[in-house]
Amino acid sequence: MSTAASKRRPVDWQPLCETDPVPGDPEEIRAEVRHMVSVAEKLRNQARNLKAISDEDTLKGKYVQRLREDSTTLEKHMREVASRYERVHGHLTTWANELEDFQTHADRVLRQAKEKQAEAEREKAHEAESGEEKRPNPSASGTDHDPVQTYRNQLNEITGDRDDRARHHAGKINDEIEDVIEDSWWDDVKGWAHDNADGIKAWIDVFGWVATALGFLALAIPVLGWVILGIAVLTIGFRLLLVASGDATWTDVIFDVVGALLVVGGLRTAAKLASGVKSTVNAAQAARTANLSRGLAGVKGTMDDLGRLMAKTAEGPGRQIIGAARNGIRKSISQNAGLVAKEPLPVSKLATLGHLGDKEMAGMAKLLQANKSVFPEAAGAAADKAYTSYQAGLGVAWGGMGMDVMDKSLGKSDLTSWTHEHWGGGEKPYNEGYSDWKDNTLKPAADTHW
Repeated sequence: MSTAASKRRPVDWQPLCETDPVPGDPEEIRAEVRHMVSVAEKLRNQARNLKAISDEDTLKGKYVQRLREDSTTLEKHMREVASRYERVHGHLTTWANELEDFQTHADRVLRQAKEKQAEAEREKAHEAESGEEKRPNPSASGTDHDPVQTYRNQLNEITGDRDDRARHHAGKINDEIEDVIEDSWWDDVKGWAHDNADGIKAWIDVFGWVATALGFLALAIPVLGWVILGIAVLTIGFRLLLVASGDATWTDVIFDVVGALLVVGGLRTAAKLASGVKSTVNAAQAARTANLSRGLAGVKGTMDDLGRLMAKTAEGPGRQIIGAARNGIRKSISQNAGLVAKEPLPVSKLATLGHLGDKEMAGMAKLLQANKSVFPEAAGAAADKAYTSYQAGLGVAWGGMGMDVMDKSLGKSDLTSWTHEHWGGGEKPYNEGYSDWKDNTLKPAADTHW
């Protein structure tokens, strides 16, 4: 059905062809473009309203989270459809203008052909009346017998150009539609993640608990560190996928993943304490050896005299007294040279708790301080370096553990939420204020592209 502003097309296309070779209504196309622009504007307005709903903080109730999730998803889809309309209507507008030009040219050729045909018929009638037959002049184009063949050729060129431009714009429009409406493989992946977000979160919750438990066992069983690393990589991948699909926030990444990594990384850093202990013990041992050498050198004359006297003395009490004197001198020199702590020292249960329950590391930390106090000049620098590094690693581990424990204590459990939804039963107790803060902090941008 034509619009009021539509231009009436010629019906009779004789003598060039049977029907209109350039059909179509540019004004109908322009009207559709105006409609598409209006729809796109309405979609964007509704998308903004949905965005406001997803950001609303005053809503309360069990339906709120689901409403926010659905609003966010629908808002994204509306923006995508609006973008498709906006990108397609430009090609349609250009095509309407070009189609109108093709029709104008075709109409002009039709008028010229009709005029030429009428002229040829008048000449033929005149010849018939006069009884004369006009001999046609040879023509290089070979159109002497058909006076409108030239115009047919022109019309063919117009329709050929029209077909080329129609295919061009159709291809452009299809490209725009496929870019947005037909999801790319990444859109399909994000769609799958969104559809299965609850199940993925439940598995991430399981991974988090396993990584936390293995983090402590890794000190005794180093190979578990690689297992933890694999779990961490897998967890990070799934969590970032949920961020991309709009089903998680960067706060989730920090608390659920980074917290566990801090514990593991901090404990592994602290576990390097042994290398610092070795350096400290070696420095202390070298200082003790030097002290012994100096002490023995100072009493060399006395020890030699006592040795000769002992050799001349017969077996008996006198010889025993001289031997005891020599041993006493050696013992005094050994004690004054300082004793090196080579093994982890005993620590109390309270001190062990401060070292994340690792008695050996607590004993090695005490060993550092003991050797530093006995050999401050020789072992002080090595002890301080090892102890500072250990304290930093311990602090990181405590910080990560604090984040992990706080999140697991105050936050919702995605695992129990999933089992509650599918199998019934109760959810893990959680703090609603903390959960709301976490869900609304560091949200991914609405237009984020990965």
